[in-house]
Amino acid sequence: MTLLNAAKHFNPLNKASFTSREQEFHEIAIRGVDGYDKFGDPSYLEGLRRLLYSYDHEAKLHKLGRMTAVYQTVGLLASRLHTERWFEMQPESANIEIERPLVITGMVRTGSTALHYLMGANPDMQCLQYWLALHPQPRPPRETWEAATDFQHARIELDMMYQAGKSMLESIHYMMPDGPDESGRLLGQNFSDDRFEVVSTVPTYSDWYMNNVHRETYQRHKRAIQLIGSYEPEKRWLFKYPVHMRNLDALLEAYPDACVIWTHRDPADVLPSYVSLCAHFRSLFEKDVDRPRIALEQKEAWARAVENGMRLRKGREHQFFDIYFDDFMADPLGQVTKAYAYFDQPFSERAKAALSAWRETHKPGQFGTHNYTRDDFGQAPAQIHERYAEYLEQFPRVLEKRERTLA
Repeated sequence: MTLLNAAKHFNPLNKASFTSREQEFHEIAIRGVDGYDKFGDPSYLEGLRRLLYSYDHEAKLHKLGRMTAVYQTVGLLASRLHTERWFEMQPESANIEIERPLVITGMVRTGSTALHYLMGANPDMQCLQYWLALHPQPRPPRETWEAATDFQHARIELDMMYQAGKSMLESIHYMMPDGPDESGRLLGQNFSDDRFEVVSTVPTYSDWYMNNVHRETYQRHKRAIQLIGSYEPEKRWLFKYPVHMRNLDALLEAYPDACVIWTHRDPADVLPSYVSLCAHFRSLFEKDVDRPRIALEQKEAWARAVENGMRLRKGREHQFFDIYFDDFMADPLGQVTKAYAYFDQPFSERAKAALSAWRETHKPGQFGTHNYTRDDFGQAPAQIHERYAEYLEQFPRVLEKRERTLA
């Protein structure tokens, strides 16, 4: 039985509290994966229960938002079961070494998605494809993907997501079922990810998420990566997720030799764009979207993230390489070449041709543009720079480059 069929047997608009339905959500997920009921390490329950509490007492969910939150919760539980079953079927994959993965992270809206897609075209490396992030399993040969049920489900989900987002999502963050994806879907299976605070007002959950090191979540991320890459264990991995910067402690514990590509951009440019994105997502879940509150929360969350990143970087500078937004936009391949050289990643002629071909066929703005203004954030650049003073002091080129570009 598929999750969709299992979901037909419950009412997503049931007015009972989310907290009281925890067991029901688990049971629906179990039916959706044909009765498999081993959820693995129970540490995921802490995040799940805080989230359900926040849905009940703090979120301003409208009817569609409530229904979507139910489906999302059940879907993540089902994905967790799906992944645990693969762990059980492929126990030997846990022995695979993940050596010196390249990890793209930094503040949101810093060009990291464009960088990820470009580097993800390299046939000599492996990355996390969207459909495999949604349905983790050993990556099969490329020519079999279109016929795979899980791949087809991923394509349908993306189509539905773009329709619900009224096409705006495509211009903000374009995704393809066979394209590189962020790590959020894997982390979400442990209910410790920032997605929940992006789409809804969940301060109790957010406080827990921001003030804890999510070790179990990142150890499970590593286990899923071992599984997905088990047919090509010799290929080096490429990860990307801005939110890794918020969880760098846990990431570096799971991957102590990670090679971090830190993307930089003026926070006064980053935050208005991101708040616009968050407000759009939140409108799909909640009524009366509070942009000023989102702005304050995200300003603080990302300031703390970069400050923590600077702290963890001390003594391990050799594991970090910086890419500035304007440098990347001016010469994408040049920046990739430098990053590869810094981290000892060969850049074969085949790889150069693949990255060049990707650039030629995927032009900026191909899927529309994300229109926003700094007024969307509600704070002047000077106010933002004041909170990010420590970051700007360590990385002055963030502003210097911007000034040269405007001159």
